[in-house]
Amino acid sequence: MRYQLLGPLQVVGDTTMTITAPKIEALLATLLIRANQVVPADELITELWGEHPPRRVRAALHVYVSRLRKRFDGIGVDPAVLRTHGQGYVMAVEPSQVDVAALQAAHAEGRVLLDADPLAALGALSRAAGLFRGPVLAGIRNGLIVGGFARWAEEVRLRCLESIAWCSLETGRHREVIEDLAQWVDEYPLHEAFREQLMLALHRSGRRAEALAVFHTARRVLREELGLEPRETMRRLQSAILNADRGYSLAG
Repeated sequence: MRYQLLGPLQVVGDTTMTITAPKIEALLATLLIRANQVVPADELITELWGEHPPRRVRAALHVYVSRLRKRFDGIGVDPAVLRTHGQGYVMAVEPSQVDVAALQAAHAEGRVLLDADPLAALGALSRAAGLFRGPVLAGIRNGLIVGGFARWAEEVRLRCLESIAWCSLETGRHREVIEDLAQWVDEYPLHEAFREQLMLALHRSGRRAEALAVFHTARRVLREELGLEPRETMRRLQSAILNADRGYSLAG
């Protein structure tokens, strides 16, 4: 049994379960984010209905819990994993069944290895980044718990991708990482680190004019979107490229 939060919400058992009912989907996501912790009913109500719950909101919550248990039973998941506990509910699952645990383990392994063994770190961080299947919990109402988790996961993904690029540059894989970096720049146009890494990868690949073009595009985008100039590290990199300094490196 696998519970997948790093993309559209899925439960993978005998079959793959997706949920189309928005409130039930948000309920399951919230309980999985807080897996093995009791989530008070009041917090669930706020997450599902915000500041304007219906008059019989506790009865409605109970109905959604019952329907979720029935959905579990239909795909071979023991409905007892969703337990009532005092004034709240808890999803009692093995941490290894939730993709977030694998993300945390692979990311932590990669960070530990980063300076001592960039090649091994590259493998661990690539495993971590590969767990993302698309926008985290896409389509679920952005309550405090779901929204906070989605932002945290996105930050972890960004750190993974930035470190993957750094490891690639440190291990001589500058040509191989260019396509990925170009995609990440498109995805995160205001993230200067990706543009710097792309500049350096192009520079080391002998594509000096393209590297400088990345700088000029970055300056235009930053001016138009934020009213800012490129940061100092990007300007130093531009100077190194203009001076044909092929040994220039970025901080890890």
